[in-house]
Amino acid sequence: MKICINERLRELRVKSGYTQYQIAKILSIDRSTYSYYEIGKTMPDITVLLKLSKIFNLPINELLEDEVSPENIADSGIKSHYYHSKKNASHIYELSGREKDLVGAFRVCSSEEQDKILEFIQEQTSFKGKIND
Repeated sequence: MKICINERLRELRVKSGYTQYQIAKILSIDRSTYSYYEIGKTMPDITVLLKLSKIFNLPINELLEDEVSPENIADSGIKSHYYHSKKNASHIYELSGREKDLVGAFRVCSSEEQDKILEFIQEQTSFKGKIND
């Protein structure tokens, strides 16, 4: 079964619980631009693809795979359907819209930017413990 990048983007977005507007906001693009990615009208450039892989918390090669194997054979030899058995790596459903925005924006930051954000949060809040991943 072939899956095009536009279909993969839509599936990942829906599975992660984001709206098109939220993803577009994190990417600093218009919602219509992101919508074009999902309908296959345009293709995101590599910098956008890298950011999307961070937002969806998966390796870029997995985002860009041309084919999805409908079945994976586990070590036990039991076949399982790939997409239905795969754990949602984003874990974003329980968050509010603002929290989703924050998580997505944090994921596209560099490590240095993430460290500065965490330091700022520690300075601005009563949370004085060390924040680690």
